[in-house]
Amino acid sequence: MKALRKLLKYVLPHGLVEIAKNRRALQDLGGTVRAGDLWRTEWLVHEAEASGLDLLPAGSWRRLRCVVDVGANVGQWSTMLLDLITPERLVIIEPQPVPFAELQRQFGKRPNVQLHNVAIGDADGVTRLRITRDTTGASVLPPRDEMRELIGQNWAVESEIEVPMKTLDTLLSDTAEISLLKIDVQGFEKAVLAGASLSLTKTDFLLVELNYMPQYVGGSWLGEIHEILTRDHSFVLVDASKPLRLNGRASMSDGLYVNTQRLPDFAPRDFV
Repeated sequence: MKALRKLLKYVLPHGLVEIAKNRRALQDLGGTVRAGDLWRTEWLVHEAEASGLDLLPAGSWRRLRCVVDVGANVGQWSTMLLDLITPERLVIIEPQPVPFAELQRQFGKRPNVQLHNVAIGDADGVTRLRITRDTTGASVLPPRDEMRELIGQNWAVESEIEVPMKTLDTLLSDTAEISLLKIDVQGFEKAVLAGASLSLTKTDFLLVELNYMPQYVGGSWLGEIHEILTRDHSFVLVDASKPLRLNGRASMSDGLYVNTQRLPDFAPRDFV
């Protein structure tokens, strides 16, 4: 019955209108909707919104040649990306052993995907990784007690392991340009940016998690990240997703920054 309702939705005129609207939205961003994917346009639009890729300026999906996913977990974001576009090169980075095994299973045979089982930070060496029950909360930093109380036992640290750590500048030293750099490292953003000075000069778009409240001990918050990117580098904030709310407060959102040195047309000068 559910399948029949879904079929009728797309057979009836309203469904056809929705398909056309969703297809146009994806094409405006630079996506290509194949005939066989017409019935999936609603889902593809959802993936664009959930991944933050809908924040990119119109037509910019076509220029995403090299994409870097820092903090991939089990590939949720990269999976959505590959549903929407096919970059020439996708670099996926995740320090946790168990999620990385899943990444190898999903993406290991794709010729355009490179996998790295390392943490990213401000120095090359070794670091201690705290793995939470819900692995999406794992971080080099310990979760704050208040966050564990708010979110529950899924945010409790169940184990700590040593993992190799590299800077982005080391890992991507042979990369000439980065079309899109996505960073989701659970409060460790400042350290990642500190080790990415050269990489940022080669980056067009940066999609980074912005924290409105401190979730980890010593973790970053949006004001610090915004200041680093705009003061120390050539980035401006061009868009942001609707914040996730926790306990009635804005908790986090995805911010899209553009490198004005590389793409001045995407970020006009401030008005005066």
